[in-house]
Amino acid sequence: MLIIEYDVDSDGQCEVLALIDAYAEDGHDPDGTLWLEWRRSFEDEGHGCVVVPDEDIRLIERTEDKEELVSIVERVILTDRRSKEAKIVDK
Repeated sequence: MLIIEYDVDSDGQCEVLALIDAYAEDGHDPDGTLWLEWRRSFEDEGHGCVVVPDEDIRLIERTEDKEELVSIVERVILTDRRSKEAKIVDK
Protein backbone atom coordinates (compact mmCIF):
# COMPACT_ATOMS: atom_id res chain seq x y z
CA MET A 1 0.00 0.00 0.00
CA LEU A 2 1.66 3.19 -1.20
CA ILE A 3 0.14 6.56 -0.39
CA ILE A 4 1.39 9.84 -1.81
CA GLU A 5 0.93 12.98 0.26
CA TYR A 6 1.10 15.94 -2.09
CA ASP A 7 0.39 19.58 -2.81
CA VAL A 8 -0.53 21.20 -6.11
CA ASP A 9 0.15 24.92 -6.46
CA SER A 10 -1.98 27.45 -8.33
CA ASP A 11 0.09 26.86 -11.49
CA GLY A 12 -0.69 23.13 -11.40
CA GLN A 13 2.82 22.12 -10.30
CA CYS A 14 2.85 18.97 -8.17
CA GLU A 15 5.00 18.65 -5.07
CA VAL A 16 5.38 15.28 -3.38
CA LEU A 17 5.45 15.87 0.37
CA ALA A 18 5.75 12.25 1.49
CA LEU A 19 5.57 8.65 0.33
CA ILE A 20 3.88 6.49 2.92
CA ASP A 21 3.98 2.71 3.08
CA ALA A 22 1.00 2.34 5.43
CA TYR A 23 1.69 -1.35 6.02
CA ALA A 24 5.30 -0.72 7.00
CA GLU A 25 4.23 1.91 9.54
CA ASP A 26 3.07 -0.72 12.02
CA GLY A 27 2.28 -3.88 10.08
CA HIS A 28 -1.39 -3.76 11.04
CA ASP A 29 -2.82 -1.60 8.26
CA PRO A 30 -2.29 -3.50 4.99
CA ASP A 31 -4.83 -1.48 3.00
CA GLY A 32 -3.97 1.92 4.54
CA THR A 33 -7.45 2.44 6.00
CA LEU A 34 -6.25 3.40 9.47
CA TRP A 35 -3.61 5.77 8.15
CA LEU A 36 -6.09 7.46 5.82
CA GLU A 37 -8.64 7.84 8.63
CA TRP A 38 -5.95 9.47 10.78
CA ARG A 39 -4.88 11.74 7.91
CA ARG A 40 -8.48 12.81 7.24
CA SER A 41 -8.69 14.11 10.82
CA PHE A 42 -6.51 17.06 9.82
CA GLU A 43 -7.76 20.47 8.68
CA ASP A 44 -7.57 19.60 4.98
CA GLU A 45 -9.41 16.29 5.57
CA GLY A 46 -6.66 14.41 3.75
CA HIS A 47 -7.39 16.23 0.51
CA GLY A 48 -3.71 15.99 -0.51
CA CYS A 49 -3.36 12.21 -0.17
CA VAL A 50 -3.88 9.49 -2.73
CA VAL A 51 -3.56 5.72 -2.60
CA VAL A 52 -1.48 4.68 -5.60
CA PRO A 53 -3.41 2.10 -7.66
CA ASP A 54 -1.77 -1.32 -7.97
CA GLU A 55 -1.26 -0.99 -11.72
CA ASP A 56 0.65 2.28 -11.19
CA ILE A 57 2.77 0.71 -8.46
CA ARG A 58 3.75 -2.00 -10.96
CA LEU A 59 4.67 0.69 -13.52
CA ILE A 60 6.70 2.58 -10.91
CA GLU A 61 8.56 -0.58 -9.92
CA ARG A 62 9.38 -1.47 -13.54
CA THR A 63 10.70 1.87 -14.73
CA GLU A 64 14.25 3.07 -14.42
CA ASP A 65 13.49 6.25 -16.37
CA LYS A 66 13.26 9.28 -14.06
CA GLU A 67 10.99 11.22 -16.44
CA GLU A 68 8.60 8.28 -16.77
CA LEU A 69 8.50 7.97 -12.98
CA VAL A 70 7.70 11.68 -12.62
CA SER A 71 5.00 11.35 -15.28
CA ILE A 72 3.34 8.42 -13.49
CA VAL A 73 3.36 10.21 -10.12
CA GLU A 74 2.02 13.45 -11.63
CA ARG A 75 -0.77 11.56 -13.39
CA VAL A 76 -1.79 9.80 -10.17
CA ILE A 77 -1.77 13.09 -8.24
CA LEU A 78 -3.64 15.14 -10.86
CA THR A 79 -6.26 12.43 -11.39
CA ASP A 80 -6.88 12.34 -7.64
CA ARG A 81 -7.00 16.13 -7.40
CA ARG A 82 -9.52 16.44 -10.26
CA SER A 83 -11.70 13.76 -8.72
CA LYS A 84 -11.72 15.47 -5.32
CA GLU A 85 -12.33 18.93 -6.81
CA ALA A 86 -15.28 17.57 -8.81
CA LYS A 87 -16.79 16.19 -5.59
CA ILE A 88 -16.44 19.61 -3.93
CA VAL A 89 -18.19 21.31 -6.86
CA ASP A 90 -21.01 18.76 -6.72
CA LYS A 91 -21.75 19.56 -3.06
